[in-house]
Amino acid sequence: MSFTRRNLQEIREKTDLVDLVGAYTRLEQRGDRWWGLSPFKAEKTASFTVKPAEGFYYCFATQKGGDLFRFISEMEGLSFPEAVRFLAERAGISLEDEPEDPHDKDRAALFELYQRVSGTFSWFLRERAGAQALDYLREREVGEAAIETYKLGYAPDSPEWLYRFLRSKSYSAAFLERSGLFTRKNREYPLFRNRIIFPIADDRNRIVAFGARSLNREDRAKYMNSPDTLIYNKKRILYGLPQAMEAMRAERRVYIAEGYMDVLALAQGGITNSVAPLGTALTEEQARLLKRWVDEVVLVFDSDEAGLAATFRASLVIESLNLGCRVIPLSSGMDPADAYKADGAAGIEKLRESSQPVFDYLLERSTEATDLRDSRARELLLRKLFPYIRVVRSEVRREALLEQVSDVVRVPVAAVRSDLKRWIGKGGAATATEDTEKIPERKNNRDFALVLACIQRGEFFEHLRNAISHDDLQDGTAKRLFLHGEDAYRHGEEFPRAVLDRLQDEDVRNGVLQRLTSGEYARWKVEDIDRAIRYIRIRKLEEKQHVLAGEIRLVETGDARKMRELLAQKIAIDQELSQLKARLDD
Repeated sequence: MSFTRRNLQEIREKTDLVDLVGAYTRLEQRGDRWWGLSPFKAEKTASFTVKPAEGFYYCFATQKGGDLFRFISEMEGLSFPEAVRFLAERAGISLEDEPEDPHDKDRAALFELYQRVSGTFSWFLRERAGAQALDYLREREVGEAAIETYKLGYAPDSPEWLYRFLRSKSYSAAFLERSGLFTRKNREYPLFRNRIIFPIADDRNRIVAFGARSLNREDRAKYMNSPDTLIYNKKRILYGLPQAMEAMRAERRVYIAEGYMDVLALAQGGITNSVAPLGTALTEEQARLLKRWVDEVVLVFDSDEAGLAATFRASLVIESLNLGCRVIPLSSGMDPADAYKADGAAGIEKLRESSQPVFDYLLERSTEATDLRDSRARELLLRKLFPYIRVVRSEVRREALLEQVSDVVRVPVAAVRSDLKRWIGKGGAATATEDTEKIPERKNNRDFALVLACIQRGEFFEHLRNAISHDDLQDGTAKRLFLHGEDAYRHGEEFPRAVLDRLQDEDVRNGVLQRLTSGEYARWKVEDIDRAIRYIRIRKLEEKQHVLAGEIRLVETGDARKMRELLAQKIAIDQELSQLKARLDD
């Protein structure tokens, strides 16, 4: 997606930041600021503030800050370009220079189609044709509130109704053929017949697919899902995500169950931040999506061998993304839907209270069938656990896990560590893709801090550009910020917004926003700027001094003229350095 700086400015002009934030948390005005409870975590005392004059917010509870684009990115789990589009649509603004996607019209039509069909399925559930489906849901203790919240429905046992209905609404045969609603063998035959329907929505609460549970005992496939389409990719979507969003944001935690009925049971029992993968193991794409809103994942999978394998695979994905991971151990043959049917909300609460760290669970389950007196069995046990230990980023945590394993298998931790290194050396690897996200290092913090302080206030940047150039800076990001600031200054644009609008790297932009809104540069004065500039000049002169010393050593004997020139330069640099350092001590 492409957009211009003028687009960003127009979005700011047409978006009231207080009104935008107020849709997520109640705000009250105090002076030039608005205050409210943090929308990012549960709290009792207001620690979230908005300064509309500056166009920024800051949350003291979570130490998060930014502008309207960053706020929507955080709340809706969007990338910066997605947040721009979201706010543009909200403000009724057409983005410039956006290349037209030939599939955009089909996507819009599919969203509209699935919304319409979902409403029809919901209607059928309340009609005579859906009586059996409604009885089944009630038998499984699915209440009216859950039916409404999750928009459950019923697909009639008719081979013709859906195609005729949609053709009567002017949908073309070619469009319906690729809609994912009909079978491949017969393009007019509905994919779902005599099934309870579970609408599947994306993170913007747009229905993109359906899951379905058969009411015919003879059907070989008890559950089935829509195929992938232009608007649906099962690897990137989670069932129940929109319904779980509010609680996920508040708790920074999500519960992942195996299926639709488990999600409904957990939600009815009070765990509304529950989702489920769609007929597949938890994917990296799904975990990355959840990482936008949560810091911890709780797995609620079956306790059989298949469930244990699913828990292990999911834990690798979760740990590789540096998210916390816990497990709710289920009794044999019991799932959340069974627990809710048996004991209601109390049964679900018991499950919540039984959660334990995922590695404790994996270690415990792995040792159940292992004869720890057998050295070969111990070796095989270690190989099972090494993939998890390897993806742990923290050296401290990894060492703690090695010690934990050492205690269980009764082998010195040094031997376990040695086996791990040998296993890695032989190509042992985790099945999950290790996270490639890295936090940029700030080796030259003085450069970065100086440029940020000057970007926050335009008059400071004018002072900075008159004192040094971007070549005097060593930090790469600081150099880029300086150049963006120079361009904004020459065009007479407003700081810091004009610089932020020029940043294309989302991680850098978010990092800059975080620092600018934290208030750490608010008290900088011209004297502080001058002091930081002197440090940079000293560093530059010391570099020249070092180079000059090398040149003096290389001067050939007898070249008195060259030696005098170099010594004169050295004296001048020494004097300037002495003066600058003396001023630092003032």
